[in-house]
Amino acid sequence: MQISNESKTIDYEYKLEDKGLDKTDDHFQSYTFILITLISFAFFSIWIMQNSVNAYFQQTYHKESPLAKLDQFEIWKVGGQIGNLLYTRHGLEKAAIGQLNEKIINQYNDYYAYTPEYRAYLLKLEKEEKIRLAKEEQARAHQALLDQFSLKRSDQVFFAGDSLMQGVAPHVQKHLQEKFDIKTINLSKQSTGLSYPSFFDWPKTIQDTIDANKQIKVLVVFLGPNDPWDMPNPKGGLYLKFQSPEWESVYRSRIAQIIQTAKNNQISVMWLTPPNMKKESLNQQMVYLNQIISDEVKKHQAFLIDSRPLLGGKNDIYNEYLIKDGKSIKMRSADGIHFSTEGQKLIAQVIASHLQVVH
Repeated sequence: MQISNESKTIDYEYKLEDKGLDKTDDHFQSYTFILITLISFAFFSIWIMQNSVNAYFQQTYHKESPLAKLDQFEIWKVGGQIGNLLYTRHGLEKAAIGQLNEKIINQYNDYYAYTPEYRAYLLKLEKEEKIRLAKEEQARAHQALLDQFSLKRSDQVFFAGDSLMQGVAPHVQKHLQEKFDIKTINLSKQSTGLSYPSFFDWPKTIQDTIDANKQIKVLVVFLGPNDPWDMPNPKGGLYLKFQSPEWESVYRSRIAQIIQTAKNNQISVMWLTPPNMKKESLNQQMVYLNQIISDEVKKHQAFLIDSRPLLGGKNDIYNEYLIKDGKSIKMRSADGIHFSTEGQKLIAQVIASHLQVVH
């Protein structure tokens, strides 16, 4: 039996069409499978990460996430719970890996990388860095204190102190008056201090003066040499022995009272410590008072000026002369307590250098 060429051609064409249909079906099924997989994965991801999605939506659009409506279905909330568990587990695993890495690195450094010489070098660098940071912090704190002493021409400076201030204050007053036309108040009085308020009450005097002069912006205090004595007990009874804990407590409280009075009135305080003294017993008493004054002034964040190094003194030893530019300049008077004129001017210049007049 013979098959015509035409029949063969038709059969071949049908086979090609069948194969084409098969390929189309295969592609469609593959695409459908991929699409369903992606949609399922996306839904599963949203189901698991619903809490993160809700939080992002609220933070971005400032309203409740549409997914929150699905919280009424228990099966939906299960996904959020699973997500929380996975997130917590991830955090724990990440922390554990971090700790393990740190342990491995530390062990390697301890036993292989860090030689004794290198360890010493690192310790040196660490120490130098701490010193540098401490110096920077001190410089910032010091500058912050200095920034307190900005004055306008309408402001006033108030000087309070004993006979040492009587010698120093007029030089600062003259400078401020002649150069900036700034008015000052000088109530310095000889033989006064903080030990005997019945003779002269500096905390009360300063409070009254500030209340009566609202233009005061800076208070400069110079007290101490008249204070190393037993003082009356404010509560009555026996006198408080000099350098006793009770004496020191009362003395500190009076320093604090003055500073607080100034701060309550937005007044900056500059406090000078007493200088070294020629008489050894008095000098040791001044060393003690310097420690108390310095500590209390710094504690209350007022500005402290240590007069001793300014006059050329060091190691708590009295000296009459300051060596400057190869010359000896007499700083103290013959009594070994007060300043010479040059000493007064030097202290005055230091005080004036910290007063910044804003034009």
